[in-house]
Amino acid sequence: MVSERRPVPPAPAGLWDRPDMAEAIAGRDMATVLAIYRKYTGATQTQIAGACEIPQSHISEIQSGRRRVTSLEIFERLADGLGIPRACLGLADRPGTQPASASAAPGEPLPTDLVPEIVRVYPHRTAVPGEMWRAFLTNTRDTVDILVIAGLFLPDGHADLVPLLRGKADSGVKIRYTLGDPASDAVALRGTEEGIGDNLAARTRLTLTYLSGLQGVPGIDVRLHTTTLYNSIYRFDGDMLVNTHVYGAPAAHSPVLHLRQTAGGSLFEHYAASFEKVWATTEGAW
Repeated sequence: MVSERRPVPPAPAGLWDRPDMAEAIAGRDMATVLAIYRKYTGATQTQIAGACEIPQSHISEIQSGRRRVTSLEIFERLADGLGIPRACLGLADRPGTQPASASAAPGEPLPTDLVPEIVRVYPHRTAVPGEMWRAFLTNTRDTVDILVIAGLFLPDGHADLVPLLRGKADSGVKIRYTLGDPASDAVALRGTEEGIGDNLAARTRLTLTYLSGLQGVPGIDVRLHTTTLYNSIYRFDGDMLVNTHVYGAPAAHSPVLHLRQTAGGSLFEHYAASFEKVWATTEGAW
């Protein structure tokens, strides 16, 4: 039986931005979301059920891990009932509401409902929460595709990146990782355009050194490309971060689109097809 919707205890300020909560939301791990929410609000499962118009027995099964949330309707009910920002779960704003981007502060992530596939637009790569990268790396189950020139921030920011990827490959995840060939004209030109010259090629060589532990691992293919790269692409199953490249600026200072694969969508597939075209030109890194 579904209870009539009624309010739950208000979430404390900053709850949705807590690292553990942000990671759970990014991974759509609603069991952890509910556990953290109840810890900091004192809400009962009955109260949550009433607020979200979901049977209490279902709430209990979700929090215990016996029921995995996959339905868009249930995600929407949980978001609206608990006050989770819809954009964080990849949901469009409710009809008739003011788009959050209209009043977003400068430098803040920009939610958008213009295209359902766009979860958020970040003004620069460093605005993407570190917890989100971690959640994608740890929660992916099928596919990791990475297309960069150097992408040094990944091994720099995740000291266990190599064992983490090795573990994912052991569990059946297919990993394709391609970097710019440090000896190529394309990398040299990009280094000149960014104003750092040979340092870009040096960053790529350093990334390759960090990734050397992936050499020969079944399920992991590390390659080099020589293309003019217009975007860095990071795909984790049905989520993708597209880091645009702007002339004269490093990728870290340029916008990032968080895309989520949707039925009938074309934007996610457009960038996925771009990855495949580059991948077809690559050669082994070692």
